[in-house]
Amino acid sequence: MMSRLLFRFTYVLTLLGMLSSCGWFGGDDNAPEEIEPNPLPNISQEVDIDVIWNRKIGDGAGDRAIRISPAVVGGRVFSASASGQIKAMTTDTGREIWAVEVEDFYTEEERVNGFSKKLDVITGGVGAGGDLIAVGTGSGDLLALNQSDGSFAWKVSASSEILAPPQIDDNIVVVQTIDGKVAAYDPDDGARRWIYTSNIPSLTLRGTATPIIFGEVVIAAFSNGRVSLLSKDQGLAGYDQRVGVSQGASDLERLVDIDGALALDGSRLYVASFQGRLVGIDLNSGRILWAEDASSIAGVGAGFGNVYLATADSQVVAFNASDGREVWREDALLYRDINSPVTIGSYLAFTDFEGYLHLLAQSDGRFVGRRRLDSGGVRAPLISEGGRLFAMGNGGSLSAMEIR
Repeated sequence: MMSRLLFRFTYVLTLLGMLSSCGWFGGDDNAPEEIEPNPLPNISQEVDIDVIWNRKIGDGAGDRAIRISPAVVGGRVFSASASGQIKAMTTDTGREIWAVEVEDFYTEEERVNGFSKKLDVITGGVGAGGDLIAVGTGSGDLLALNQSDGSFAWKVSASSEILAPPQIDDNIVVVQTIDGKVAAYDPDDGARRWIYTSNIPSLTLRGTATPIIFGEVVIAAFSNGRVSLLSKDQGLAGYDQRVGVSQGASDLERLVDIDGALALDGSRLYVASFQGRLVGIDLNSGRILWAEDASSIAGVGAGFGNVYLATADSQVVAFNASDGREVWREDALLYRDINSPVTIGSYLAFTDFEGYLHLLAQSDGRFVGRRRLDSGGVRAPLISEGGRLFAMGNGGSLSAMEIR
């Protein structure tokens, strides 16, 4: 279990380089301030959170940047563990349909050269769409399997590490890598169709946003604080907008990464950057509807006419989706490393570093429920689908929940 004391920066940053060797903080006198997470507040339990089923998928991730969420499609949930297991289960009972080991799709020589015993086997996923599911592997590959039985479809080498779920529809597979590139592949054979490159700073947070396939465009956000709309057929940028505006003298102060969840509500896109802004963008016109100063790593959710921001210090703030006016703010969970909020019914759901699932009312932000899911924490974003929540715990187990 992670230490009760968290560092202001070290629990949100993994620098590209070894800070201790370059003397970034200038010795112990200038080390980041230690901050203790808020204790859990007392709440009035207005609803019950029932765990319908729980299934062990594999071992948890050793790398805190790895957050492997499940994918739900057509009454099936596809889940993967950092240790290399992928399973398909029914959403209603959790009955196993099939299970595979990623390393079985590699030759012995490929396993020796591509995987280290000290590193995670799966780093990004799970993406699902069309007839495929896809994950990013520790060997630097994008691996696609057939949804029906988990059989091998194809694998290709990516330009860099994949930490976000690949996105798939019937015509394209899109993946973003930590080197600032977005690439599209043919779902039939994995042939690369195009690649788009964004210039990223030398110092970034460890992670990427997850692209969104929206009609005939691909929405991508980058660690330089920019959002781009790329043509689905050729990967050309028809729109490029700066969301995060760098400020400060040092590279650390100028970080404006967009790593968290983007929220799409109709033709409106909501994006938040670290040490930057939360913005609402009209995708039809490309016009910024509103912008508010904000700092987020986990990202945003949307519903009930609001946009919900999980701030870098673990506040939850609701903004009016039309004009950006603050509706309510909940700061009882400061420094508990919350993840991106999702909506289910009239509630807002998210988890924290101790593995607690929290429910807030979308109307006013009051706490209505809480349940612990994994004592090791839940870093992966929740999935809300079909009136159920699905959570992948740090310990490698998947839980399906209903609110009653």
